[in-house]
Amino acid sequence: MNRQLQQFIQIATCRNLSQAARHLGVTQPTLTHNMRRLEERLGVILYQRNSSGITLTEAGLCLLEQAREIEALYQQTHQRLQRIRDRQHHALRIGTGHAWWHGLLLPVVSRYCDAHPAASLNIQVGNHLRLLDLLAHHEIDLFIGHEIHGLAEQSQLHFEPLLQAEDALFVRAGHPLSHTLCSKQDLARYPTLLVTPDEHRFIRLVHDLSTKQAEKQRMGIDDKFIHTTNSMMVAMDLLRGSNMIMPFPRQMGEYLGRQGLLPLRMSEEYNRGIIGVYYRQGEEWTTMLRLLQQEAARHRQG
Repeated sequence: MNRQLQQFIQIATCRNLSQAARHLGVTQPTLTHNMRRLEERLGVILYQRNSSGITLTEAGLCLLEQAREIEALYQQTHQRLQRIRDRQHHALRIGTGHAWWHGLLLPVVSRYCDAHPAASLNIQVGNHLRLLDLLAHHEIDLFIGHEIHGLAEQSQLHFEPLLQAEDALFVRAGHPLSHTLCSKQDLARYPTLLVTPDEHRFIRLVHDLSTKQAEKQRMGIDDKFIHTTNSMMVAMDLLRGSNMIMPFPRQMGEYLGRQGLLPLRMSEEYNRGIIGVYYRQGEEWTTMLRLLQQEAARHRQG
């Protein structure tokens, strides 16, 4: 807003040049000089000085009314522009696997949105390699998921560990294996259901597939019939209506339990891994990393 108009509003509010000058942090001669220049520019007299201060003229009253409307419009415009800046500066584009949306990211995103209510939000949920590809191509800013061993060096992605995770095998209540201590041989009789399995076109991101092959062997799914889906809702429906077995992070046990699904008791240890956040090297996400670390600490303490 024009500085002279702001000064005039202060004079008209105080009805005293000395008080207005103190409020504005300028000298009275400077304020008087600026008002004379404003009157010359407008071609009218805005106020008369008297023993008690100043009295606005008809022109001064008219200008005060309009100047206050201009001031209000300026403030509204400034606030709108600030919201646009906040939305652009604090915009959050983040990818996650199904498990870590419920198990880690949801409360973090809620706190981030509370701190930056004008920030736009985009959440991508799905396969880890697909999300890493989006991250590498600047289509998302962060990715929460398992540490992926053997990533190609040219990916230029940094991994920040957050917590340890363990997979479990989930089945419907009443599944033939639900009340027994199971071995890998027991699993071989039932089909496996995988949520968001790797897509062939993104395997190029991994130059060493030995770790992934070893994981499949530990899971006992390298040589048996497998069903797949990219939808958690579909996966839960399929499990509840069949004898399929679904490998999934144990941290999701409480959530899946509310859906009528439970983990099998295994006679041998299942897959373990590290959950963390991926981001492009050279970029910093201090606020989100701090929130994620705080949430991960709560999980470890719990």
